[in-house]
Amino acid sequence: MRRTTSLQWDREPDAWYVEPSWPSERLFAVERFEGRVVDPCCGMGTIPNAARAAGLQAEGYDIRDRGFPGVTGGKDFFSTDWLHGTWPCENIVSNPPYATWAQLGRVKPTLDARSRAEEEFLRIALTRARRKVALFLPSGWINGEARGAWLESLPLYRVYLIGPRPSCPPGPFLRDGGKAGNGTGDYSWFVFLIGFQGAPTVHWLRRDA
Repeated sequence: MRRTTSLQWDREPDAWYVEPSWPSERLFAVERFEGRVVDPCCGMGTIPNAARAAGLQAEGYDIRDRGFPGVTGGKDFFSTDWLHGTWPCENIVSNPPYATWAQLGRVKPTLDARSRAEEEFLRIALTRARRKVALFLPSGWINGEARGAWLESLPLYRVYLIGPRPSCPPGPFLRDGGKAGNGTGDYSWFVFLIGFQGAPTVHWLRRDA
């Protein structure tokens, strides 16, 4: 995996980009989760490991089997075949693939190639979680007229603005021994509470509490 510029990388085919552990650790420190936490796109296991460290029961899955301990590979969250034994669960917490279907090379007759994988992820997650869904996404994801109107119809409960900016390099770079540098993008946790009605509240989630 190589950089295209000093600030950009070649696109990772599975949109596997890895956030540092501290945003998850801080989320589990301030947001209450009851019951099982499942990350269906956990990569190298960052989020499940943070959940376990916080005393929560957590499971980690990924579409690929990359050999990371505590991660069950070969599980496709977007497949209707993966239902028995895992879903529903109490909570889904994840850094989902942030890409169009075309960028993932997974164009299907029922999906527009330009539609967003993370939006479909959220739609599915809200049907498979009983309590909360928390997604790690670029902060600007909430903007835009069409998406904003859609999010207003969903139980968006809290938004945690993460600071300082976390670095999220491609997973293969870290797997091969690379070290994350300083972050340049803005990220947030978007927390959805099943059954919630009302306006979301905005909070700051700082590395140093």
